[in-house]
Amino acid sequence: MARFMPATDDIIAPFSLDNAPVRGRIARMAEGALDPILHRHDYPRPVALLLGEALTLAALIGSLLKTDGRLVIQAQGQGPVSLLVAEHLDGGVRGYARLADGAAEALAGAHRRPPAELLGAGNLILTLDLGDNTTPFQGVVALEGATLAECAENYFHVSEQTDTGIRLAVGEIIKGGSPSQWRAGGVLMQRLAGDQVRGDTHEDWNRASILFGTVTDEELIDPALPADRLLYRLFHEEGVRMGEAEDLKDRCTCSVDRLTNVMKTFPKDEIADLIEPDGKLHARCQFCAREYLIDPARVGAA
Repeated sequence: MARFMPATDDIIAPFSLDNAPVRGRIARMAEGALDPILHRHDYPRPVALLLGEALTLAALIGSLLKTDGRLVIQAQGQGPVSLLVAEHLDGGVRGYARLADGAAEALAGAHRRPPAELLGAGNLILTLDLGDNTTPFQGVVALEGATLAECAENYFHVSEQTDTGIRLAVGEIIKGGSPSQWRAGGVLMQRLAGDQVRGDTHEDWNRASILFGTVTDEELIDPALPADRLLYRLFHEEGVRMGEAEDLKDRCTCSVDRLTNVMKTFPKDEIADLIEPDGKLHARCQFCAREYLIDPARVGAA
């Protein structure tokens, strides 16, 4: 009998299978994590879907790390989306997309687009930043795949040499006369390597992969289907166990000190040109849209 922990929206939780060498993570994001980010920026639908998937992927991969650190997923190219950034740090997620000129009008009314079509030919960069006095670790994967999940699976196969299955889904839910709510769901599972106890794990992995392949986008974002019940629906034959869920939140790490330190690297004449009539530097966080008023003296420009 599978044993479950309580599950709600805006969570990420580990899971494992008793009868197969599989471990993984399941994530759900809605009102507390994803919805405010996507509504804050009002992106064209294809861009909102891609950023939502990137945020879910960042949470899934970031929660796998055995050490504290910031997991950043980034892509930059010549497509309609010139920059895509999604971050996960200590249960908080943030992200934004920068559109090329005319992209909003060109994408109006469109639906899902492959990552390479939105970002242009290029790479997806995964960066693990452990903080001051450390060198960030970077992994790179080509934007080759119909979905962001496929690109990430390729990364784990090539760079980590780990069999990995990933499913990501993003969509809007409308209840009655209430405004629509952006929701996302994601599942990441990995094959544990064989050893003297497990033996060869390929057959068990293939069996679990077949079950994993039956999950639908609708199930991943369904507010009436909690994470624990979704896992049971997929893997009850394998004895699935979901661990304790952790909260996910829309949380930006910007601060006046952080922005001040960035501005200190600008040339003095460039800083002088940015001073507004009120005598302050006006800085706006690209992630959360928060406005900061900075005294030029703090950046050595007065």
